[in-house]
Amino acid sequence: MDKIRILIDTDLGDDVDDAAAFMLILQSPEFELAGVTTVFKETEKRAEMVRELLSLYGREDVPVVAGYGQALIERRFDPKEEPIQYGILQERREPSEKERSLKAEDFIIEELKKDENLVILAMGSMTNLAMACSREPELMRKARIVGMGGSFLNSQPEWNIICDPEAFRIVMETAENLVLMGLDVTKYLRVDGERLESWKQRKDARMDYFLKGVEEFQKATGYPVTFHDVLLPVWLLDEQVVSLRRGRYTVELSGSLTRGTMVDQTNYYEISPEIEGNFRFADQVDLERFYRILDERF
Repeated sequence: MDKIRILIDTDLGDDVDDAAAFMLILQSPEFELAGVTTVFKETEKRAEMVRELLSLYGREDVPVVAGYGQALIERRFDPKEEPIQYGILQERREPSEKERSLKAEDFIIEELKKDENLVILAMGSMTNLAMACSREPELMRKARIVGMGGSFLNSQPEWNIICDPEAFRIVMETAENLVLMGLDVTKYLRVDGERLESWKQRKDARMDYFLKGVEEFQKATGYPVTFHDVLLPVWLLDEQVVSLRRGRYTVELSGSLTRGTMVDQTNYYEISPEIEGNFRFADQVDLERFYRILDERF
């Protein structure tokens, strides 16, 4: 069976789900990791954290390219703000000459030209991908992208979109092979205290490193551990883990309460409206399947 070749675009370093997704991928032989780009705020430091995580798995060969820290237009976030978990970094690893010289969108385009079957896992804001869409729209139109973002069953703005609404809209209007796992389903993927405690008991260096990040994240935010981004590789392993619905959506770019929300553009007067395009989003998740795969691989 051919491996699933993936490129990860990530904001690893704040919430813990990015690192968990990396760990599941690196422990699953079905995947071949072609490279990583980082996005949102201090992307160089995020790249350092990715390199260290990869090194724990002996994967220093995977290229990691720092991308865009600022949104395309809005400047509400400080691009030099340090990632929440940056304090767990043990050793700074310098980027290679190639990693230093490449722009994130150039790297994404380069990898897509090498392999049209490459799957892009978008785990953060879509600034890097929007830049690639602007540079090579026809290439990105055909690219297979699986992302975490949006809220489709209510009007609540979701974080990854809020971070760069214009970028998300560009990707949605360009990519014809886009699947999104929104907050509607990922919010259910919480990790309880029992699982966390069982992971602590393993006395495994990789898991202990991850759990340090969990501690930093919870100390800084008080939020529960929720594996939003982990659903992306799990779905690639088992497409039955979610049900997908076709839709025609765009991102709202104005409004004091609605900026960053998903807007359904289908004809609501119709009982069964025709839907143009192939955009799909998850509307239900099979929690039993998800946790079974998690427990087998993580």
